[in-house]
Amino acid sequence: NEEKPKQEIKEETIKTIENTKEKYFKYQDSIDKWSISTSQQNERALKWLERYFENKDISTITFDDLIEFRNILLYIPGNVQKYFDENASLDEIIEGTEEQDLDKLSNNTINKTIQKINQYLTYMCKLKYMQGMDLTIPKYPDDSKKREAYTNEEIQKIKEVVENIEEDKFITNIAIYQGMRLKEITQLTKNDIVKNNDIYCIDINTNGDKTTKTKKSVRIIPIHNKLIEIGFLDFVNSKKDGENLFSIDNRKFTKYYGRTYKDLVNEEKTFYSLRHSFINELIQKNQKIEHIQALVGHSQSAKITFG
Repeated sequence: NEEKPKQEIKEETIKTIENTKEKYFKYQDSIDKWSISTSQQNERALKWLERYFENKDISTITFDDLIEFRNILLYIPGNVQKYFDENASLDEIIEGTEEQDLDKLSNNTINKTIQKINQYLTYMCKLKYMQGMDLTIPKYPDDSKKREAYTNEEIQKIKEVVENIEEDKFITNIAIYQGMRLKEITQLTKNDIVKNNDIYCIDINTNGDKTTKTKKSVRIIPIHNKLIEIGFLDFVNSKKDGENLFSIDNRKFTKYYGRTYKDLVNEEKTFYSLRHSFINELIQKNQKIEHIQALVGHSQSAKITFG
């Protein structure tokens, strides 16, 4: 018997941001006659979406996914090209922004990015590449000022919402009462909690594979009495020698905090705002700038200007 020729099965290509953006650029440019500058701005906006969703099939992207993406934009620095390689991942950018204490994008700048992304999403829905009645990302309230510190009322609310999950409670309260960077907190081991002259302290160091922003970030700071009152030392003593205090790293906690707690308190502020609050509180109490710098691990050349 003569074999029938095998039929070639043509698999439908999964639609991703990477393989659909050029089609969108060409379409929108034909309507709006983009300038070179406008083209570049749209490419940068779509790059953020691409970094976040990577090779995800865009037909599976939901409104909730887009809201989580919107939250991540609060952690992005201004002038990202100055500090990061063009091919840097989103995680690398978020972590580097935290480590370098870089200024984040303002709401107004984020909204411009959202506006450009929404045009892309509308076109994808028109082509039926994406599913949903309305995949428009809501904008943040306009502002002319930077998002900075949490208010005292907001900090109290944060302490209440994290109270029942042990790791969340201590990670958050360390940030509130010690002003430490998130990476410094999530790197802590049991051995980093030490006693100096009968005073319990946190030893922020580069032992093992731990890293710090600068040499000035290596420091030993006394543990706030409030942390001791809520059981931090008991939590530490429940761990084995050398064991990490926390099971989550700074990158994952950044996303987790944004997804779980941020909107319960203030959708425009991030976990890093707790550090701003700590510094702001010390400034309001007229503490010497050099003492604040030593406590939070800033170099002497670093500016502390939070009002």
